[in-house]
Amino acid sequence: MNSWAAEGIFDCNFLCICVLGDRSAYGLCKEMSNQMKLTHCVNGFVESARDMPTYGQLGCQGFIILDKEHKVVSEGTSPFMQVRALAFQHVEALLNSVCKNLPLPDLCPGEEVQLVKAPAGLEKLQGYRGICTRAEGDKVDFGFMDGPLQGKVIAVPRSSVERLEPMDEESMQTCSNGTCGQGCSTSASKDQQAEDCGSCNGGTCKPGMGCEAGYNNAGTECDPSNCDRAECHIDPSFVSQALDLISVKVASMDSEHEECAVALRRLVETRSREVLEEVLRCLSDHFAHEEALFEEHGFGVHANEKLSAKTSHVKEHRRLLDKVRKQLSRGPSVPAPFVRELLQEFHEHTTLYDVQYADFLASKGAK
Repeated sequence: MNSWAAEGIFDCNFLCICVLGDRSAYGLCKEMSNQMKLTHCVNGFVESARDMPTYGQLGCQGFIILDKEHKVVSEGTSPFMQVRALAFQHVEALLNSVCKNLPLPDLCPGEEVQLVKAPAGLEKLQGYRGICTRAEGDKVDFGFMDGPLQGKVIAVPRSSVERLEPMDEESMQTCSNGTCGQGCSTSASKDQQAEDCGSCNGGTCKPGMGCEAGYNNAGTECDPSNCDRAECHIDPSFVSQALDLISVKVASMDSEHEECAVALRRLVETRSREVLEEVLRCLSDHFAHEEALFEEHGFGVHANEKLSAKTSHVKEHRRLLDKVRKQLSRGPSVPAPFVRELLQEFHEHTTLYDVQYADFLASKGAK
């Protein structure tokens, strides 16, 4: 948002408003400004419960967009934590139309779609749900959220997909650059499609998903150590950056964050199911303790659930835990792209979500 405002591409105002509804909002507002370097957009706060809005949502659930007459164009764009960079493309597609007085696009990147007419040779995929990763003219890039091509993208005519209503946070699956965007060719033969869309052969990765899938054509575990593809390895500098966590000013939470980071470092080293189970236990225990502190000290409570920091925070806990459980159900190996995503999302969770409670819980004497 700050970058949009600085670039001046869109003729509009960008507002970031903290809605805690008490004086602690001031501290969070300053922290958000420092963390996000908000130097070009308007950053403010609501300090009294009587002045709180009666509608809307938290920014983690998407942007609210108004036109020049302050009529609502979008009550909520795609959430970043679910669709990653596509969330910003969704906003840009709408702003481009609103600022140029053009009709709103009927489909934007980041929106959920269903494949109502599958390409020739892929008829069995008809009916699958996915994410629009690009919409340009009569062409749509469709990212599969489940099924045999999960995480892959195919190009289809606009008439082949149907836009769906936004998913709730429990059913939304993560679809990021690391999972939706590697592409499968629909013009190749079926044998080539099978190769392009994921296999390992004797532990050596072929083009496509390869060791990312965690298994080979024979259904046995793929050995990442035999793979020389960049996708199969995790950059140590990335690990160091992702697990360089800021203090949340509550000693027990800082300590537990470090315990989770230790487990995640072991996961990077081993990429084993056993260590991923350890990560799940560590995250589950930490999240349960964190939520108990919320209850004990009354953090984030709001009559409007859409504006409740506690509700959105707890939902994010559930999403991360479900992400790990789903990976555990897939097989014995833990693919490198999944590990990278998990580290990145854990870092973002502590930076974007946990910072919200830091001053509040510290002021309440939470240990």
